[in-house]
Amino acid sequence: MKKDSEMDKMLLETIISLEVKPSFWKAAPVEVEPQKWLEAWQVVKVVKSNGFEERFGFHFVGRNCREHNGAVSSKIEKFDPKTLRGVTHSGRVYQLVGLPGYSSDAQYVLDCWSQANQVETANATEEFVKQYGISLEHIDQLMR
Repeated sequence: MKKDSEMDKMLLETIISLEVKPSFWKAAPVEVEPQKWLEAWQVVKVVKSNGFEERFGFHFVGRNCREHNGAVSSKIEKFDPKTLRGVTHSGRVYQLVGLPGYSSDAQYVLDCWSQANQVETANATEEFVKQYGISLEHIDQLMR
């Protein structure tokens, strides 16, 4: 009887631990996956961190077109508003596809990423679009 209660306690502790630390996995190395295509994309900016500010800034968030899962990029280093292509701190190239949008998978990954990195983010898509002069109307016309 005692073993069952110890096992129940261990199981409960494991469940609590998993709830506190949601599961998500790191992206494949850049050498394996040098480019990602994101749909239902957004740009977020880190507004609060516990150090390592140079690692954070603007980040792409969206649904990976190839694997159909959520993705969050490292810090955006370069961006071309004509091609909607950006290079991040890791060296990975992100191709934005279509109009900005929302993906629950991407939101889940962003929430996990934020918790793991001990940061707070804010949606900065509108700010990013204005900063780079991205024409959402032009993108919309191209999609038709």
